[in-house]
Amino acid sequence: MDSTQSNTDQTIFIIDDDDSIKDFLVTFFEMSGFKTKGFSSAQDYIEQLDDTPGCLVSDVLMPGMDGVELLEYLNQVEHLRPTIFITGNATIPMSIQSMKLGATDFIEKPFKPEILLEKVNNAMATFQKNLEVINKYKDLTNKEQQAFMFMVKGHTNKMLAEDLSISASTVEKHRASVMKKMQAESIVALSKMGTLLRPLGKDFEFGD
Repeated sequence: MDSTQSNTDQTIFIIDDDDSIKDFLVTFFEMSGFKTKGFSSAQDYIEQLDDTPGCLVSDVLMPGMDGVELLEYLNQVEHLRPTIFITGNATIPMSIQSMKLGATDFIEKPFKPEILLEKVNNAMATFQKNLEVINKYKDLTNKEQQAFMFMVKGHTNKMLAEDLSISASTVEKHRASVMKKMQAESIVALSKMGTLLRPLGKDFEFGD
């Protein structure tokens, strides 16, 4: 496989309480050139968290902590990895909730391993860009983060001044600072960045 060389420094973390599926995915990803770590539960994964770069592939419906609860916890402790959920019993609310929490993708069983591999490669390719946006947002001051939220929701300067209880001139300073620090060329670009902040529990929708 052409991507084997570039995969050697990436680890695929696999969580599934079905050992046959977990072991199959471990073997498949290792044959695809990745390092792997397999876990039988979300709790096992949490107990071995580290900063190893890679992608999380997790079942959703598991005994104890399920996949959605796991992602909520990982967001709280700001342990961010691109995450792909796999499940044999997907529901629309479950899919929506996982995406709002920052899941990169959601795939139903049975699936072709090649499709999952493609999704993993795509997730890791875009994750670094997403992480850069997240880090820029975290560097904003509290007032700037508030301004960011109102800006992507389409609030005017007057509305911002009222919402933040600050003067119009201060609003202009915050807006300019947000645009500069986020390196956004327009409000539309800033709004697109807002969709990447879901792993922090943020869900900014333009005009909301």
